[in-house]
Amino acid sequence: MTELERIRHSAAHVLATAISKIWPEAQFAAGPPVENGFYYDLELPHRISPEDFARIEEEMKREIKANHVFERVEISRPDALAMAERGELAALAPRGVASKFKLDIVQNIPEDETITLYRNGEFTDLCAGPHVMRTGNIGAFKLTHVASAYYKGDERNPQLQRIYGTAFKNKTAMEEYFTMLEEAKKRDHRKIGAEMGLYAIDSEYVGPGMPLWLPKGTVLVEELEKLAKEAEFAAGYVRVRSPHLAKEKMYKTSGHLPYYAESMFPPMEMDEHREERAKIQSRMAELERILTPEA
Repeated sequence: MTELERIRHSAAHVLATAISKIWPEAQFAAGPPVENGFYYDLELPHRISPEDFARIEEEMKREIKANHVFERVEISRPDALAMAERGELAALAPRGVASKFKLDIVQNIPEDETITLYRNGEFTDLCAGPHVMRTGNIGAFKLTHVASAYYKGDERNPQLQRIYGTAFKNKTAMEEYFTMLEEAKKRDHRKIGAEMGLYAIDSEYVGPGMPLWLPKGTVLVEELEKLAKEAEFAAGYVRVRSPHLAKEKMYKTSGHLPYYAESMFPPMEMDEHREERAKIQSRMAELERILTPEA
């Protein structure tokens, strides 16, 4: 784990510490570092929203200012199970109700694997680590958004709240990150496409990610194709054309069919469903009339 990942992993524990101080009844599942930050999944009657972030962040700042050591403790399986049953894992103190998600995690740790806890101040969590030395080593952080997630990613399990945040070595690095995000939003193709009238998306009738190119967008596509052809011809390439569709036999021969059959369009029946095709053609003509500006 990199230094930045350790910072973010530690920030997730500080987040859980803060939430435990505000809502001691919170039940925590997992809190890993991820590509651009960290998150912690939890179950809580109160629905956390961005309006709660300032309160949580203030509690996190107090924990960071306290500069608690992240203490690693190896523990036996029976002791870990007992602590989970007493509600001592991902908690500030025994709660009289089991830490149910941590109990499940302990029960599924392989028999030959070492079980470890990490303590920072009053908070104790089941965790393999690693972490920074002290909470004060978390330079800068910010909570970003809330989402929902099923425990262990399985829809048969309870749906949890997922609180996202990010953390960096210092405030400057974090400010640069958020500036980059704002610049990326300005260059988002969906925003630019709508503002410039390049294309439209009809998810219901056409499909997500399948643009209907408007006049300005069509000119842009054709100019890009022209540029590509000129570059290819200058390099000595020649073009060929092949059909967009092929028989099932080709995909069997290539080996693709067993892997993609479930996600591919079903085979076409060329002489049937003419009425349905007529409806689709009518809808496409209607879309063209709606989306094409009047001269």
